[in-house]
Amino acid sequence: MALVAPIQKCPYCGSNEGYYSRMQVSGSILTRFHFDGSEAENGEMYETVRHTGGKIAYCLVCNKRIFRMDILS
Repeated sequence: MALVAPIQKCPYCGSNEGYYSRMQVSGSILTRFHFDGSEAENGEMYETVRHTGGKIAYCLVCNKRIFRMDILS
């Protein structure tokens, strides 16, 4: 699911590079390995981790607040 931003560029610096949101993550993960030391399938390793935050979008260039994430669809 793509989240389309309500703006095309930063209203402060004019950058069209994009945006980021800050999130807090807590929990533990299991990392699977084969006995030869190679990494096994770990596609589900983050499913039990808890995520909070991510309510504000910040400009990738100037780091200023540019919109609220809850308006994305």
